[in-house]
Amino acid sequence: MLTREQNELIVRVGPGTPMGNVLRAYWLPAVLSEEVEPDGTPLRVRLLGEDLLAFRDTAGKVGLLQHNCPHRGASLFFGRNEQGGLRCVYHGWKFAADGTCVDMPNEPPDSDFPSKVHAIAYPTRERNGVVWAYLGPSATPLPELPEVEWNLVPAAQRYVTKRVQACNWVQAVEGGIDPSHSGFLHAPLHVDLSTLSPRDRYRLDKRPHFALLETPYGLRIGARRTADADRYYWSVTHFMMPFYNAFNSGSGDDPQPSVGGFAWVPMDDTTTMAWCFTWNPQRALRDDEQGDHPRVRSGVHLTPSARLSLTSAAGGAWRPIANRGNDYLLDRNVQRTTRFFGVPGISPQDAAVQESMGPIADRATEHLGSSDSAVIRVRRLWLSAVGDALPLGVAAPDAYRVRAAGVVIDRDADWTTAAADWVTGQPGATSPVLT
Repeated sequence: MLTREQNELIVRVGPGTPMGNVLRAYWLPAVLSEEVEPDGTPLRVRLLGEDLLAFRDTAGKVGLLQHNCPHRGASLFFGRNEQGGLRCVYHGWKFAADGTCVDMPNEPPDSDFPSKVHAIAYPTRERNGVVWAYLGPSATPLPELPEVEWNLVPAAQRYVTKRVQACNWVQAVEGGIDPSHSGFLHAPLHVDLSTLSPRDRYRLDKRPHFALLETPYGLRIGARRTADADRYYWSVTHFMMPFYNAFNSGSGDDPQPSVGGFAWVPMDDTTTMAWCFTWNPQRALRDDEQGDHPRVRSGVHLTPSARLSLTSAAGGAWRPIANRGNDYLLDRNVQRTTRFFGVPGISPQDAAVQESMGPIADRATEHLGSSDSAVIRVRRLWLSAVGDALPLGVAAPDAYRVRAAGVVIDRDADWTTAAADWVTGQPGATSPVLT
């Protein structure tokens, strides 16, 4: 458990807060490239408690500006995105992607006033379909983008969605790095052993033993289960500072498995944008690994048919139909007869329990066990990062290119070196195939 003071330290992310300062040391995934078009509609964005606007100018550069005009505070969301800048409709002041005031048509033409006015603008970088933002203090040079593999593979090899979650980012992250809950929250009630892949068969063991390895990016997490009399099955996942994970989404018997991951980006203290990734380092994704395929709908992605109608609010394209207002579409008959939890789909199941803890969970009342070892260690990483001039991982962007894996090894073998080339994302590495 944490004290209430420690809990407050890690959950608050607004400007000037200790954890807000930590998060601002990293590049943050802000929007998908497809969400902003040249001279198109500005997009409301909420990041770390700040209301911002993303827009793509005529030349294709993405700006991320304060939402209110520096003149008299009118929202630039209503602005005209035209001819290389965003023009406020109130008095016509126009701002470039870097925040420079490039036109002030209601002031004398020879006035130097425009040079004295600057909108708050955060640096952006675009890579492989994602616009990244840096909300930290001015630095030269800026840190490099983390080399997360989902943002490096070609478009045909990745599928990225988002989901707004109505709770603090910490409880969302902690749900994602907790391997033991999947044997309950996401489990069927009745299992036909003959239909199970090796991985799913091994994971019927609901009492895994956990081992942890600290790394330059955060934490490698090993969950050990019995495979047979001589071998263990190890599920190897990752937590990457400050809010990423990589989990094993392959079946275990696929020689070219896809991998999954999340980024839980705080919108504010009580709202999180959960980015979800499926990628394959070896091949293009199949139809059943992307889009609105039934297999995808039952998994971790918020597919098109599972989203509420689009609104112009921040995150308004990524709000789930299954939510607190309808009990996440809970079906008690399914819960009695078919699945441990009668909510359809992995992500709605996760959201239901994580949001049920309240907007911000009270960790002073918890009773943690050995199965919570990864959660405990990650909390220590967050607390130790507070006050660091260079938090863990910022200076090691290449270390983030990691993958999850499932391996079966002899009981006396070292899990930290098993399938090492695959786990550390080495080019040409092949995934272990379970038997």
